[in-house]
Amino acid sequence: MFKYAIIPFLLILMFSCGKPQDAANVESISYIVDSVAVDSKGHIFDLQYSMLKSDYSQEDGVLYNYNGYEHSIEMIDLDRLEFAGRFPLQVEGPDGTGSRVYTVKSMGNEKLFLAGQLAGVFTLAGKLVKKFEWNNISSNQGGIAAEEFIYQYMAIPGFDHLAFALVTDHIANRASLKMLNSKDEVISTYEIDPNRNYKTYTLGDLTNFNNWTPTVFLSSEQDKIIVSHEFANDFYVYSPDRDHVETVAYSSTYTPSKVTITTEGDFINSTEDRIGAAQYYREQVSFGPLVWDPQNKRYYRLSSSSTFGEEKRGDRILHETTSVDVYLSVFDQEFNLIGEMPLPQLNNQSSAKYFVKDGMLWIFENRDDEMGFVRVIFE
Repeated sequence: MFKYAIIPFLLILMFSCGKPQDAANVESISYIVDSVAVDSKGHIFDLQYSMLKSDYSQEDGVLYNYNGYEHSIEMIDLDRLEFAGRFPLQVEGPDGTGSRVYTVKSMGNEKLFLAGQLAGVFTLAGKLVKKFEWNNISSNQGGIAAEEFIYQYMAIPGFDHLAFALVTDHIANRASLKMLNSKDEVISTYEIDPNRNYKTYTLGDLTNFNNWTPTVFLSSEQDKIIVSHEFANDFYVYSPDRDHVETVAYSSTYTPSKVTITTEGDFINSTEDRIGAAQYYREQVSFGPLVWDPQNKRYYRLSSSSTFGEEKRGDRILHETTSVDVYLSVFDQEFNLIGEMPLPQLNNQSSAKYFVKDGMLWIFENRDDEMGFVRVIFE
């Protein structure tokens, strides 16, 4: 059944015009927070990854979510707040996606960039219209090395000949951005981790797969690729029209710019020591990706700090989260920080899926295995 609730709070969001922020030049913007749920119409959604395998299409006006149980794409109508259809995918054959999909990106006109074992653009009917063959590029043309592993894929609508990948090197223990130009059959590499955040916050043996690595986000927003790190607030913006990477770093009032590392514990042999360190990092701050608001012409980013209890829930690795403090950072089109504030009505970690629709920030919320959203509505 459809459910709708308005949280009765009227809050004030403070913005400054430019950097540095000046208390004498502050604009007040109010917002309200409400909560909605999607009518599943009897369909069982796949929510196990907090909807991180989904994408809201501004052009198509619907939310696409990958269902790993059925190997299909779910369509959700967010205007009606209801399940709108299911589109099966093929595992093998000329239109095969492979057995799993990890990236979903709308390319507009009911086409999706899907990536997992393979990467390509598909129609909703499951027809492959463009395949990106990363492994066919020779080393002379920048091909993927034996010690490198493709961590994530992404694409930019309007740049049909380009595909992007976040690649990790498990020997050097570093991350980089790679771009496949299918016209020239060449792969280019870009620096998106000059501060070695990936290595700094890895727990475990750096020379093999016996480690816990921090999350690095690879997103496509407003004709750009944005790479951001979980435990440090610096992020990197690639503009394909200029073939240029911009570095963005900023100081926050509410969170540290990066997590302070711990060296206490045996992170190679002790799972409990790794758990303690991971929780210590998330107690300080965990940064999410940036999302673009085309209506208000700005970017939003959530970050959070968590408090953990002594118990574990089910098969989860970390202890049960007892509380979460969530913060909102707002950037202009040039990625200048123009405002930030805590969001006390939110209790989700910044790793949950969030996006912008109609000038509102939508944050996924699992409601007893039903799809729900908390919305921040700017006035």
